[in-house]
Amino acid sequence: MPANDPLTLQKTTVPTLPSAVVNQPYLYRFQASGGQPPYTFAEIGHDLPDGITLAPDGSVAGTAGQRGRKTFTLELRDQSGQALRQRFVLNVIEPRASQKPSVKPASAPAALTPIETLPVAAAQTPLAQRGLITTYVLTDDVLKLIHPAAAEAAPATDAASGVQAGAVTVVNAAPATAAVPQPQQPQAAAGSEGDALDALDDAGATQLAALLEPLIGVEYPTRALFAAALDARVCTYAAALTDRAAVDGKQASPTAEQWRQRCAVAWQGSPSSNPATLPATAQVKWQDLPVTLLPVRVRTWLIDEARQERDAEAGSALGWSGTGCNCLVGPSSGQVIGVVPNWSDPQKGPKIDFSLYDRLLMFAQPFDDDGNVTPLQPQESQIEFFRAARRFGTKIDLTIYRKDWQFLQRLPADHQPRIAAQIAKQAVQMIDTPLESFGQRWQDRVPGLTGDKHLGHGLTVYLDNLPAPGDSGYAVFDAFRRQLLSALIAELRRGGRPYTLNLMINGRDLIPALREGSPIGPVKDRSAAPKQTSWTIERLFDLMVEAEAPHFEGGRISSNANGYRSNTNVTLNYVVLLPEPSKINKKVLRETIESVETTPELLGTNRAIFLRRVLPLVSVGSATPKQFADDMAYFNDNFGGVVLWPQPEADAELTSMVEKTVRSTLLVGEPTESSLCNLVCDWRWLLRFVFGLLLGNALLSLLLYLTSCRIRALGRPYQLYLLLAGIVPLVIGGLLLRCDPDIANTGLSRQLLVGVLVAVILSLLFPLLKPKAEKP
Repeated sequence: MPANDPLTLQKTTVPTLPSAVVNQPYLYRFQASGGQPPYTFAEIGHDLPDGITLAPDGSVAGTAGQRGRKTFTLELRDQSGQALRQRFVLNVIEPRASQKPSVKPASAPAALTPIETLPVAAAQTPLAQRGLITTYVLTDDVLKLIHPAAAEAAPATDAASGVQAGAVTVVNAAPATAAVPQPQQPQAAAGSEGDALDALDDAGATQLAALLEPLIGVEYPTRALFAAALDARVCTYAAALTDRAAVDGKQASPTAEQWRQRCAVAWQGSPSSNPATLPATAQVKWQDLPVTLLPVRVRTWLIDEARQERDAEAGSALGWSGTGCNCLVGPSSGQVIGVVPNWSDPQKGPKIDFSLYDRLLMFAQPFDDDGNVTPLQPQESQIEFFRAARRFGTKIDLTIYRKDWQFLQRLPADHQPRIAAQIAKQAVQMIDTPLESFGQRWQDRVPGLTGDKHLGHGLTVYLDNLPAPGDSGYAVFDAFRRQLLSALIAELRRGGRPYTLNLMINGRDLIPALREGSPIGPVKDRSAAPKQTSWTIERLFDLMVEAEAPHFEGGRISSNANGYRSNTNVTLNYVVLLPEPSKINKKVLRETIESVETTPELLGTNRAIFLRRVLPLVSVGSATPKQFADDMAYFNDNFGGVVLWPQPEADAELTSMVEKTVRSTLLVGEPTESSLCNLVCDWRWLLRFVFGLLLGNALLSLLLYLTSCRIRALGRPYQLYLLLAGIVPLVIGGLLLRCDPDIANTGLSRQLLVGVLVAVILSLLFPLLKPKAEKP
């Protein structure tokens, strides 16, 4: 009897099945060959998506109710008892949105024709909500879609390199300065999870999930910052894999410059499909390793999945913690500023520790096409947050925001100044709103002891998604931006109290090297790269001069023995959103500002003052503890401090690390509050009441002594009572002067209290020290 052919499965060279669609019938049939028919198919375990089953005839059928990625094991048996097992992946994706019909533009029309009709797809597409703010954060749910098992348990890593042992062999090929062509594959339609994840086999999904794990739960305010962090993570991982392979094979690793040049172009070009299966013996050039770990379509899908639409008008309660005064007396070196998103979750989000922050940037209040700033309408819990910040001496800056600039194309040029002036007026009115207008407490009626009564101490301006120089709408945008900033400066300078104006700037909109560089650092050879950016350092320096009106001597800003301070009531800061990796890009930022070629107008003290006004913004959790400590020390030594974007959900270990690092770097010179001051702060309202009561008693007793002969006749015992009646309020008043943040932060109240205490002391000492004249 002739031997049977080996038992095999037909049409299964790719272990990823065609994707299923949520709530739509699915059917796929396995076919077998060889062995002795009939064949029997079975699933080992119950790993298929819910609603989909495998029949004995090899049919995979059913309707899935939710999206996800499942890996299951198929067993094939024939009549003779031969068995074959193989693992497969089945993705369940959301239904694809209908494609919008393409409309060919008319060829060079002399003028725009009136619209008569519009496509149905355009009529059914909802308008973007103006109150929504986009951020990006990689969640556990996204990681589970990539590989469920990898999200639950991280794979083993190599102790030396810190990377997972993989099956792919890295070939040390010649350095590449341009994108290496990928094998031409049939390109699937982009935009769906299944199509993107089809570019990964099971081992590739495991590897990608492992290297992305450190990014879980870290929020980035822009798409560019998230993409930079993603690319930097993959490129750093690829470099570590290559170094390990080079050591194992006794070869030379690519240099840092070679990696920079390769990673600068690794994900450029069309998102062609990568091979879904890489055999264990496959050879991969080191130049192709980043895009092998993270295929282009997977990268696009990840960025889209990380997108979060935040409601700026949500008005959630804001969490804070602290005991005693818990107040930051004042930055001894660099400032520490925290961002507080309006949508922060009071239960899951981090608690604000006021002792860490000199200022807090409340994010954000959008403005509309007509120049109306979204009004701040805080709930009672939010009002308590503002009051707590005022008690603890932490300043609050409100943020105005805009990311869509198409309305400027429809706005007549003569309307721009009016819109800019209205934004500036409403924004300043918003921060000048008295806190008591949202509800007055009995403590607010105590004259002179409530500190600053205004809602905010300054403004932050964040203009996102800026048109690039050379775009058709850039000139109109640039003119509007200049008018808006000048209107804000003028409106603030008309105010009667100190203000801070913060300009929030994307690093890649300011520094050409960050725009043109790679995910792991700038490329040295940038001769062919464009040099124009949406912001220029020269323009930022001119804005500081406009806002602060400094005195110049010989072209340089003059300062006194106490250093430079603004000559107006406005202080300007530059909050620069620093892309990853901060290890390199923080140095690029400083080197660009210090470069005589790029910033010839910054000479001597001008450059030193400008650098102290730069505050890099980084996302908490984006760096390792060691790198975070290095960054904080560098920001303190070279810039004006740091701005911390919080994590969406609190992590006790990470929070403790941030606090210890900030206190040991930027706040190393900060005095700490004593336990006595904390006790006084906790009981300050009672002590204020007792102080007023005892002070009134002391003054009444003194008045009786001065006006009543019978009281004076009591002699020395009453005088000792007067002395005691004056000492007790003197001690309580001294403790309040030292420890009560409302009094400590209010110069007028402090002077009044000191004057009262001095008057009481002199009045009490006068009758005791007055010489007695003998009667004749």
